[in-house]
Amino acid sequence: MPWMKVSLNVAQNKLGLIEETMLRHDALSLTLSSVGNESALELTLHEVPKWSHIRVEALFPLHDDIQAVINDVRTIETEALDIQFVGDDEWKGTSEVPLEPKDFGGLWVVSRKARTSDLKNVIRLEPGLAFGTGEHPTTSMCLSWLAKHPPYNKKVLDFGTGSGILSIAAKKLGARTVDAIDIDVLARETACENARYNDVEVLIVETIPVGRRYDLILANVLLNTILQFAPILTTCLSPGGTILLTGLLPNQIDRVKSKYPAIEFEELVRQEEWRMMIGNSRPTNFE
Repeated sequence: MPWMKVSLNVAQNKLGLIEETMLRHDALSLTLSSVGNESALELTLHEVPKWSHIRVEALFPLHDDIQAVINDVRTIETEALDIQFVGDDEWKGTSEVPLEPKDFGGLWVVSRKARTSDLKNVIRLEPGLAFGTGEHPTTSMCLSWLAKHPPYNKKVLDFGTGSGILSIAAKKLGARTVDAIDIDVLARETACENARYNDVEVLIVETIPVGRRYDLILANVLLNTILQFAPILTTCLSPGGTILLTGLLPNQIDRVKSKYPAIEFEELVRQEEWRMMIGNSRPTNFE
């Protein structure tokens, strides 16, 4: 499937508006990086590190109305926009950089060709076309949490599976069943291949199976998706179940809480500018 990538440089004080605009137009992914390899600025204790200027790259399906995106962005930022066509081969080529072995608290992510005879709980992965190698802080936070809280004998939902890395991790750490959901066909194909290679059984489908309930839900997706699917994810969570919501920035936490009134969020994990919310179904949900 071909894509369109919209890129621009913005000042820090305009970043929030640009992000909201891209997400309102259903961007599939957002990537932020410093302009000119600028170091992050440490401001005050517990404040998010910031760059004075940020490179924003947003990915959209080719059929989306890119002109509408451009028009809305222009109301915020008048600097030059870079619009690029991204074919499957090009995206795949940039995604297949060999993985360096990474340890997430005893859970290892390595490339398929790595020699790891002395390691346990190893995920062998080639990212292919989908997001998710453990490199990004949002994925890293999920993997580290899973390593500390193995989902032994639990029913797990991986909502927005991408490469399938979280599903594979959950299964290797003892999950009874894992359902992996992704609307993107290329992500599902990549996740299927990665699951087969790691010899784990995962149900990989486009939508959540009707009537399923889960002891643990992992949602490493964008803000709009977390908000949109709040009623469904809440309903799918078993009494006493745990939900992890990540892919969030600090200024988005309160909005998420307001959409999940049946969840008691007890922990907020921080890594770089990203946040992961961890919550459990409230006692009133128990049947």
